[in-house]
Amino acid sequence: MDRQTDLLCSSFKRCEAETKSLCADDLAHCGENPGAVQDQRRTVLYRGSLKSCNYQCSYCPFSKHRISKRELEDDREQWFRFCESLRESAEYLSIRALMVVPYGEALVHPWYWEGLGGLTKWDVLEAAGAQTNLSFSAERSLKIFDQFGGAREKLRLWASFHPEMTAREEFAAKCIRLREEGILLCAGAVGVPGNIDLLRRLREMLPDEIYLWVNKMDGLKRPYTEKEIRLFQSIDPYFDRELRHVPADESLCLNRLFVEADGNVRRCNISGASGKNWYGGHRKELFEESFLCRRKWCSCYLAYGLRDEEMNRTLFGPDPVFRIPQRSGG
Repeated sequence: MDRQTDLLCSSFKRCEAETKSLCADDLAHCGENPGAVQDQRRTVLYRGSLKSCNYQCSYCPFSKHRISKRELEDDREQWFRFCESLRESAEYLSIRALMVVPYGEALVHPWYWEGLGGLTKWDVLEAAGAQTNLSFSAERSLKIFDQFGGAREKLRLWASFHPEMTAREEFAAKCIRLREEGILLCAGAVGVPGNIDLLRRLREMLPDEIYLWVNKMDGLKRPYTEKEIRLFQSIDPYFDRELRHVPADESLCLNRLFVEADGNVRRCNISGASGKNWYGGHRKELFEESFLCRRKWCSCYLAYGLRDEEMNRTLFGPDPVFRIPQRSGG
């Protein structure tokens, strides 16, 4: 086990011990009573109409969609409309974090950097970020972000490594460059068994402070072997959370909303449509009403990782959506 992985594993064990201690002192602060949240702190996830990517990964449908100028303009207008609505309502709704979770790649388009810059300059929003493949120009993008008043200390990036499209050396160098620019980020990849050695080498190239996560592979058509699980855990000590069956429970999800380009809202990226709209007025009620989840399991990180549970906050701080551990290295 290498030095970075050893640090991550030690940190994970320490987090588990701290969580058990919290439970022993007062169950009201533990996941056994998840409704007892000390401070109301809400998160919004946004997905625009963009359905295209500059990468050409073989498994991804968005790499095959050729987007038109009209579609790009629609996405731009929808994004700016949403940004303005968030400025209007974030304070009275106690929204503290925003995460952009696009279909495809959003950060190659300058309007997302303009919007993130304009939002992070406001005191009420404490963190904002996006999922990305890191293919954007760091120099050009951060210049736009800065021009619109962006606060770099609030910017968060969730960087996905795609071995078909980029070398691990290039990806690691981009992560390090962004971290040197003051940007907090995590990095990770899908847990393809054939990529274990590649991901282990990527872990070695990244500094301790950048957490490397591994998502379970959908469509593997077989369980991971014990050896594969052990090797993936040597890369990501939290990988076992990806393998757990977490029953869906909407009562743990009332402090988050997933907003689509047209304003339709859901609890999360995999829950059922609510029939409610962000632009329909009465936004406060959207957090307070119960939606029909229609899911049996919380089967991805954006589902289980954002639940109002003490372990999520202990591992990933007050805004677990960004998947950035509280401590250096995990």
